[in-house]
Amino acid sequence: MKKTLLPAALALALSFSTTPLFSASPGVDNADSPAYQKSPAWSGGENGGSGFVGWNLVGKGEPLNDRGFFLGDSRPINSDINSPSGQAFGMFAKGKGNSVEAYRTFEEPLEVGQTFSVDMAVNFRSGLKGIDLRTPSSDGERVVFNLNIGGDDYVVNKAATGNGSLGATYDQKTAFKVSFKQTSPSGGEWTVVRTGGISSTATGTYEGVAAGVKFYVRDTDGGKENDLWINNLAISGPTAP
Repeated sequence: MKKTLLPAALALALSFSTTPLFSASPGVDNADSPAYQKSPAWSGGENGGSGFVGWNLVGKGEPLNDRGFFLGDSRPINSDINSPSGQAFGMFAKGKGNSVEAYRTFEEPLEVGQTFSVDMAVNFRSGLKGIDLRTPSSDGERVVFNLNIGGDDYVVNKAATGNGSLGATYDQKTAFKVSFKQTSPSGGEWTVVRTGGISSTATGTYEGVAAGVKFYVRDTDGGKENDLWINNLAISGPTAP
C-alpha cells in the first residue's frame, strides 16, 4: 500500500450560493481515475471525476507521517469497496490532536429528484471518523447530517429525523452505502445501508439543499485497522432542461 503524506492545508475556500441556479450535473468519481495515478496519489485540488469540484484536503497535527491521504486496497482487513483495479481512497490520522478532512463540493447543489451516494468502509472504531452532509448557509456551510464512527458505535447526528445509533454491533468488514436524495427545495431523505457481516438499513430526513460532503478522521489509535476508506462517489437523477 502506498501512502502519501499530507502537505500543508490547502487554501481552497468553499463557497455556496444560498439558492441553486442549476441542477447538479450527473457525476461520478472513483479511485481508478487517471487523475490519481501519479505521485503523490490523491492530492488536494485533483478532480478525477465529473460533477464535482476538485478535492480540498486538510490536515492538522504533528508529526506529519501520522496523518494523510492515500490510494490502496481496502481489503483484507476491511470490506471490499475497491474500484476494478483494486484500490480505494484511504484516510488516516493517528494520535491525539491529529486530524484529516476531505471536502468534495458538488458543481451545483442537488436539484429535486437527484441523489448523491458514496461507499465507505471501516474496521476499528477508535477516535472519530465519518461523513458530513453540507448545505448552503449565510456563513458558508451548514452540516445537516453526520454519520460518526467512534466510541464503539455507529451514530447519526444533526439530521432532521432518524438520529441515533444504527446498531453498535462490531464487524471488521463493515461497509456503508450512504445516500442523500433531494426530495424538495427545502430538504431530502438520507439512507444508510450497512453490509459486510451485518446487514441493516436506516433512513431519515435532512433539511436544506445538499451541496457537498466532508469525510474526516480524528484522534485514532495506530494501525491500518483505523483507516477510513471511501470510493464510488456518484450524483444521479434528472437534470434541468
